[in-house]
Amino acid sequence: MRARSGKQQQGPYALVQTPVALLAPLPVALAAAPDSGTLLPAIQAPAGPAPTRSQSAAPDNSASAVAKTPVALGRLWPPSYLHAEVWGSETLPLNAAVKVGIPRLYLTLGVAAGPVGRQSGGVAGGVGLGTGFQPWGRFTPSLDLMQWFLSGDREAPGSRLTQLRPLLAWQLKQGGRLQLLGGPTLNLATGPRRDPGGRPRGEGELGQGQWLWLNAGDDRSFLRLWPGVQLGLRF
Repeated sequence: MRARSGKQQQGPYALVQTPVALLAPLPVALAAAPDSGTLLPAIQAPAGPAPTRSQSAAPDNSASAVAKTPVALGRLWPPSYLHAEVWGSETLPLNAAVKVGIPRLYLTLGVAAGPVGRQSGGVAGGVGLGTGFQPWGRFTPSLDLMQWFLSGDREAPGSRLTQLRPLLAWQLKQGGRLQLLGGPTLNLATGPRRDPGGRPRGEGELGQGQWLWLNAGDDRSFLRLWPGVQLGLRF
């Protein structure tokens, strides 16, 4: 009977002991209730696993993206092109121009002294477009198309000169900005004939005395085409 009763008592005791055994590994702390002075058991949850080395050393993708932004913009926006040139030619003795834009397409603004022998002896203003090609060592080819407007005088209005300028620039110092440039020119001049004013008709007109490939016109205007050369510096 005692053994039987012991088994009966052992059964309920085992049921009570089971949840206690499960809670035994958890750390139990005494915490004060907020409203009363009684102490209540507070169960602390076990801490999670520590971060691995790969997780702690993960790269900051946001910082990397910000660092790459100027590089991406630099690829979309080409480098700027800013140069100044001075040169001489058989048609316009002294020329100066500023080129601004990008290497593939730039704007040219120029000023030049009038041709030798013109009665006016004034200046010419020019505007044009140009394109630069891929440098080859210390050589850089380019191609400019200029439109010059020559001042006139009392006897006749000014003439116009359309000039095609293939150029080859050579750096005087590797990687430097100072370059020696030269090349041929193709010149097309149009303008009014000189009115009689004590000079024969045609005297002092643009293109007079050049190696003309074309010389046409009438009593009111002329049209001339001739080749030329140019030599100067680029800064």
